Amino acid sequence: MTTPTSASPWDVLATERPFLLRLARLQLPSQADAEDAVQEALLGAAKAWHSFQGRSALRTWLTAILRNKILDAIRRRRYEQFNYDGIEQGSAAEFDQLFTADDAWHPDVFIDTVCGEKKAADKQLLDIVELCMNRLPEQTAQLFLMREYLGLELGEIEQTCSVSAGNLRVILYRARMRLRECVVRGWGELDD
Repeated sequence: MTTPTSASPWDVLATERPFLLRLARLQLPSQADAEDAVQEALLGAAKAWHSFQGRSALRTWLTAILRNKILDAIRRRRYEQFNYDGIEQGSAAEFDQLFTADDAWHPDVFIDTVCGEKKAADKQLLDIVELCMNRLPEQTAQLFLMREYLGLELGEIEQTCSVSAGNLRVILYRARMRLRECVVRGWGELDD
């Protein structure tokens, strides 16, 4: 893994851009929205480049930044759609305490207690999950990521995607089962 001290931030970030764009494209309604979210995430990462200490994989760090940008875009779209602008100030203040003035994670918040072997196994598992996610139909992957990755409530997903409650639950269940089977096979726990 390339570290911030061994390469230009732009070179390293450019290699992760296609992955981030695929992830954003699954969640946002247009290519332009996805590119905007990825661009904002990459600019934020470049701005905080020197604060990245390598406690997590670079892709994990960038994905976390992108996740926030995607959530912002979804919320902004939903608030514009319903003409609603009520964000709770208490929750925003609590969230802001997790970061320093230059938008980096506050060092007291992040504690790394995972050994290298566990990190390697987790990375391998995440690579398999990513491959399995690419095998899901696009709408199924979008709904699954909205629920499991973005943490949206079922009601929010139903409204955003115009899907019935029963259909959403069936789609999520089937996605979990397909991912489980794919990951278990990829991890080598089942014989073909």
